Amino acid sequence: MKIVIKVGSNVLCAESKSLDLGLIERLIEQIAALYEKGHEIILITSGAVAGGRGILKNPEAVSKAALAAAGQVEIMNHYHDFFGKHKIKTAQLLLSPNCFKNRARYDALKNTIIELVESRIIPIINENDATTVNDSFRDNDSLASMIAVLFNAERLIFLTNLDGLYSADPNINKDARMIKEVKNVDLAIQKMCSKGKSSLGSGGMLSKLKGAKLAATCGVEVNIINGLEPENIGRLLSENKPLGTRFLAQKSGLSHRKKWLLIGAASQGKIIVDQGARKALQGKNSLLAVGVKDVKGNFIQRDFVNIADQKGEIFALGIVNYGSCDLSKIKGLKDKDSIKKICPREVVHMDNLTLLK
Repeated sequence: MKIVIKVGSNVLCAESKSLDLGLIERLIEQIAALYEKGHEIILITSGAVAGGRGILKNPEAVSKAALAAAGQVEIMNHYHDFFGKHKIKTAQLLLSPNCFKNRARYDALKNTIIELVESRIIPIINENDATTVNDSFRDNDSLASMIAVLFNAERLIFLTNLDGLYSADPNINKDARMIKEVKNVDLAIQKMCSKGKSSLGSGGMLSKLKGAKLAATCGVEVNIINGLEPENIGRLLSENKPLGTRFLAQKSGLSHRKKWLLIGAASQGKIIVDQGARKALQGKNSLLAVGVKDVKGNFIQRDFVNIADQKGEIFALGIVNYGSCDLSKIKGLKDKDSIKKICPREVVHMDNLTLLK
């Protein structure tokens, strides 16, 4: 089985602001057991900033980028040592969104990962926080889902400090119930989640939901489980115990190009469209300017964009023919001729569009 495992800072650090080496060693033991059974594994890791805090005398006086640069070496040393005890070789990949937006770089990344895995080397992947300015994944949950799709993984596992997805924040609401299975990540499911980020990392349950939706649309089964007990990985995969929240994989039938369109748009701007435009897109038509109601974020021509309805649900992704500046000019215009003068072409052509399920 092809498995992508994502572990966040709140798991790696457990109760403190520095890395919990005992917990990390237990995590590696679980991954090593899967490896020895022949599974192909990729590890997406956070924790570089926390690693930097643990080795610098005055971490508050240092930028996040510098903490990440110092801490990345620290955390990779620990992974190297712990995997080494099981005679498992590892490789490091530090990525940026440009690795996914450019098709040539995307293919090169995919080929490198496949070559590593086929050589029985476990790729350990993190965002390149030391050089990130404005262009960022925003969280490793998005990165994990993009890698799962690129890798054609069968399972994506998010390790968190909660038991799974809850109907409300269990730290605040005692009546919150855990949701065991999700067939479709619709707007109602997304509204259950707190928009707050994790205390140590940059993600949160909402970012995991978005990642789960992307992966499930592309045929990857997703699980959110409690990583503070690393043995849960074995219970889930080796003992088939129903732990945490399971997101059912969709029968996507998507081409490699359509999957690339999906993962390339995971961290870009957003176009808001009316209901008529949504219906047209779901009927496999192009997006016309007359259906655009609003624009969020900054993007340029040929960038990847998210497409959402007026309720806020992202239902499609694609490559845009106009930048956000041009599209902002048609906001509020009702005259079709005036709109056509500014945007005579399709905003997103149907060949460059992929629908989310």
